[in-house]
Amino acid sequence: MKLSLTHRNHAPSSSIIEMIEKELKSLLPSLQIDEARVRLERSLTASPPFSVSFHLVTPGPDVIVKSSDHTLRAAILKAFDRIAGKIGHRCSKRLQRRVKDHVPASPRRFIRSDVKR
Repeated sequence: MKLSLTHRNHAPSSSIIEMIEKELKSLLPSLQIDEARVRLERSLTASPPFSVSFHLVTPGPDVIVKSSDHTLRAAILKAFDRIAGKIGHRCSKRLQRRVKDHVPASPRRFIRSDVKR
């Protein structure tokens, strides 16, 4: 997995970067991530000041999430909650399609040569 971090209007801290890497690795069993593009931004005029956007490149449709909050850590955790919700929604849709498309097998009809006497 390739990780691209972009910071705007704030200094990157190692604890935030480690938290993002740990959270992304925790998603790997349920989602194959080829590339993660993360943008961390602090607005000097808007409220809430911190916004985060994640673009996870995956086989199939990409996962794109944006969130904002008053602290950077809260914005990141909110984004990961939304990512988990999207992954769960995908899994439930896939399961629903499998159940809907499932055709039960009809009972087998015996041919006279199959029945032993």
